[in-house]
Amino acid sequence: MNDVVVVGAGAAGLAAASRLLEHRHDPIVLEARDRIGGRILTERISGVATPIELGAEFIHGVAPQIHKIAMEHGLSAVDIADHRYVSSGKRLSRERDFWPRLDRVMRRLDTERDPDRSFADALAANRLSVPVADRRLAKQFVEGFDAADTRIISERGLADGGTPCDDERETRIGRLLDGYGPLIDSLADTLRARIQLGAVVSAVRWRRNHVEVDYRDHAGVAEGSIKARGLVVTVPVGVLEAAPGIVGAITFDPPLPIISRAVGQLAMGAVVKLILQFDAPFWRDERFGERLGSSALDEMSFVQSRARLPFSTWWTTYPVRGPNLVAWSGGPDAQALSRRSIAELETAAVTSLASIFALKASTIRDRLRATFYHDWVNDPFARGAYSYPRVGGHRACVRLARPVQDTIWFAGEAADREGRTGTVHGAIASGWRAADEILDR
Repeated sequence: MNDVVVVGAGAAGLAAASRLLEHRHDPIVLEARDRIGGRILTERISGVATPIELGAEFIHGVAPQIHKIAMEHGLSAVDIADHRYVSSGKRLSRERDFWPRLDRVMRRLDTERDPDRSFADALAANRLSVPVADRRLAKQFVEGFDAADTRIISERGLADGGTPCDDERETRIGRLLDGYGPLIDSLADTLRARIQLGAVVSAVRWRRNHVEVDYRDHAGVAEGSIKARGLVVTVPVGVLEAAPGIVGAITFDPPLPIISRAVGQLAMGAVVKLILQFDAPFWRDERFGERLGSSALDEMSFVQSRARLPFSTWWTTYPVRGPNLVAWSGGPDAQALSRRSIAELETAAVTSLASIFALKASTIRDRLRATFYHDWVNDPFARGAYSYPRVGGHRACVRLARPVQDTIWFAGEAADREGRTGTVHGAIASGWRAADEILDR
């Protein structure tokens, strides 16, 4: 009989397991992939100073959990200054009122509305009192930031903390200089011998203070079963809601109806993110900026198009001088894009960037050296980017975080009681919370 089995070696799973080990427990971590990190996937390219973040990238707001680990392990973080620009087709202009405009919309959301409604319905209800441009900005933000379908996401969920408008510290955005990979390595440092890669958990049989976890290899061949006194499940919502028999799906015997209801009140957001590596950061050139009406593009963090493009949102590696630009699409548009091949996505990104920078697509293509991409939507062990609450599901993260008979715990960004869905620090906090509850039982 083992002590605790942790399913998933992402940020939440490693946070839970490392805390348990620190307090003399002996966890075993089963990870379906052949690597650790979960939805964090950092790559390094020779000769390029900045990391390639195929998954999670930013530090959102204060995020004390991330800064605590970073300080303990000597990892450096920087603020990216949030210098936003908007493209009107031939010119780029600084967008200095982004957060106030967004706040004008978000402050109208009702934290106690009963019955709950979708964000799209809330926008429609306020169409006479909120300018159309501000409503368009808010819709674009929720689709991009929350990776959400505005027809599905809960008004109450967003009102409870889905946007950081009312707290200046929470609007700040940062990065770890070397990416999230070293932070994951730090969490896993003492756990290496306890992590089993390529172990796809398929079934859990349980009773109070006893679990039996079956796992398979990638070919579906049964590899073994582990018995333990407790279980921490940190797989994404997209995997939790997968039907039996689908790769990565986990069957619980007996079933967990309370957990199933909580998962049903959450949705998995779609994101398509491409990292384009160029021969040089040409957008930082003063003459390039002057041609577009702004000589300070060397300080540009984000740029967004007013026109609807396959990739309307982009960002740079600022304040680090790097040759990479990131193309981003979230929500329903990303769901549609995820059906395209990498070659088609690259073409769509090049065309979008050419429109934003008022250049020929061939000019962009000539300077392009490499494109990096991971398909999270169709990844069987993610099935999406991160979670958000459906209408009526504004408390689903709290319900998902409740232990099942002090035997099974759920953790991950979707199970953070503070509602910090879609964030690395929310995932880490949920892992620590689950471990602390096990230590206190």
